[in-house]
Amino acid sequence: MQVYKSTLRIEGSTLEGENPLPKFRSDNRHREVSDNGTLPEELRDKLGYETGERYLPYRMQDRYSRTRTELALDTIVLENEILKAVFLPQYGGRLYSLVEKKTNRDLLYTNPVFQPANLAILNAWFSGGIEWNIGQIGHTFTTCSPVHAAKLTDDNGDEFLRIYEYERCKNVFWHIDFHLPSRSDKLLVHVRIVNDNADSVPMYWWTNIAVEETARTRVFSSTSEVVYIDHNVKGFGLGELPMLPTVPDTDVTYPMNFPFANEYFFQTAASCEAPWEAVAYEDGRLFYERSTSRLRYRKMFCWGNHAGGRRWCDFLSSPGKGDYLEIQGGFAPTQLHGLDMPAHSEWDFTQAFGLSDIDTEQAYREDWTQANDYIRECVDRHIRPDEMTKLHHVLQGYASRIPELALHRGSVWGALEQRRREMKEGRSIPEGFLFSGGKDGGSDGGKDKGGSGEQDWRTLLEKGYLPERDVNEVPIPWMIQEEWFDLLHASLEIADHRSWNGYMHLGVMLYEKGLAGEAIRAWETSIELKPSAWVYRNLAEAWKRRDRMDLAFAYWEKAFGISGSFPDRALAEEYLSLLVERRMYQEAWETYSALPEDYANADRIRIIVGVAALELDQTAFVNGLFAHEFAVIREGEVLIIDLWYKYNAKNLARARNVPMSDAILEEAKSMFPPPNNIDFRVIGE
Repeated sequence: MQVYKSTLRIEGSTLEGENPLPKFRSDNRHREVSDNGTLPEELRDKLGYETGERYLPYRMQDRYSRTRTELALDTIVLENEILKAVFLPQYGGRLYSLVEKKTNRDLLYTNPVFQPANLAILNAWFSGGIEWNIGQIGHTFTTCSPVHAAKLTDDNGDEFLRIYEYERCKNVFWHIDFHLPSRSDKLLVHVRIVNDNADSVPMYWWTNIAVEETARTRVFSSTSEVVYIDHNVKGFGLGELPMLPTVPDTDVTYPMNFPFANEYFFQTAASCEAPWEAVAYEDGRLFYERSTSRLRYRKMFCWGNHAGGRRWCDFLSSPGKGDYLEIQGGFAPTQLHGLDMPAHSEWDFTQAFGLSDIDTEQAYREDWTQANDYIRECVDRHIRPDEMTKLHHVLQGYASRIPELALHRGSVWGALEQRRREMKEGRSIPEGFLFSGGKDGGSDGGKDKGGSGEQDWRTLLEKGYLPERDVNEVPIPWMIQEEWFDLLHASLEIADHRSWNGYMHLGVMLYEKGLAGEAIRAWETSIELKPSAWVYRNLAEAWKRRDRMDLAFAYWEKAFGISGSFPDRALAEEYLSLLVERRMYQEAWETYSALPEDYANADRIRIIVGVAALELDQTAFVNGLFAHEFAVIREGEVLIIDLWYKYNAKNLARARNVPMSDAILEEAKSMFPPPNNIDFRVIGE
């Protein structure tokens, strides 16, 4: 009913820039995904399809710390008489909180701190609220980036909020409309994705909803049939709730009954008109969400009732304040099932989020099926399947409306793509999106902070060449879109337009397309025109992937030697990783010792070189690692824990004056549990 801008003051740690190096996609477009023989043929279809890792054209967001200060985050508020929703347009349009105003009950898990951690496609991610994941498996490309936001008005005069962006990896447009009609006790969300191009694209969507986790939190959904994680085969199995083979004789509709991090996917029937999922609490609360049938599947994820899982919850928040689980809704049977979005198509769905009071005796029946029937009746009372469908048709009618007042500006790339289409194809972008012009009340989240990135690509579009840049400058943002490849390739046919950075970018595009040989030739041409550490690194990466380590090291030496140092710490990280991977521990330690202090103190560099330090008996350094709280540990990463066990095993062997052995290592694992600050395991051991 009301949409306005505000500010959230919160303790937290800010992002401190991006990694400038192109992180190339996996050599395998698809993943090999195992199952235990219980999946029927239809669930094996497209399992692993187009789920290989992809990152470009985006840059990794791996620069942040655990140092917290008071932050002032831009917010956009949507509220009516009953509910108040707070959004973070600087961070993917995340729904930060959804509060029932009369009781001050929050429907979601609302994190009291803002702490980035290494869990998203591009690394940085934070817990809490509702996240909108599009395009590629994982927490989405823009989860820690600004998006566009605007205010619109419906036919009843109620204001609603739209967040939107242009997704550069898949060349599609998306927007989400948030409606809180007068006196509504539920938030309505309408999602629209547009692929208006001549080719189909692999597509992905999961709405990730973080809700509070308590000792007796219980999960319900439209079906009892789930695809679950079978750790024995490192793949999937098909099972029936409330019990699964992974935790025998245990009701896992209570997530705290899992002794390890886990997830399962509800296999909603195709005939289900309005899929739903809900979470019940001991105090009589029920959080529910329901959608139209496009968002067919549901998921539960929990960190598990073990040391590593509880550590993750605290790590992402503050001790004792981070307990949450996720319920999710997606397009495919699991997040490792791919699917294609056809050319010239639009996909949309509507989702509703609300809170109900329930009879806990009914919700906590021992028979989950009976309890689930009761919860289904509760959800139906709040929003029936036919009502969900009617709301969807109403909200569809607003989807192509032009935004009225810009509240926040996202990336510059939607406006550039609009300009390219108008100049080169005689068409524009889909209706409902506004990247420039119109009334503007927005903060500047999407200005090109480097001052040169988008403008250089605009110069290529409008003048036919990519401006040359100094080799010591951080390269402008990457492009992988086929149309921009054609423009750049054509420009380099003209002698006056040839530049070292033009061939650098051409090589990045070629390599991402899988044309490694052509990419190497483009980078070699770049070096002939003007040597640069950036291109030497790309050549080293290409030859490493071909297992030509002699050439990889030769190019790394040239990257370092061109200026007597690395122009960015990301280069040092990769070079040290390679040295340690090849067990060149002395060389790694000497390289580390020569780094500038700000590089040497970076979390990831210290973790990498820790392996070499242990091998070289740099005891003070290793002990410093065990005492430190690292910001950039990846979900499931056990490198520091492995160092801990090996360090203690070496001490045992030395004290006994015997050689190191696997038996001593196993003994150390039982004798020396890792300190809490380094324990980020997701499976209890």
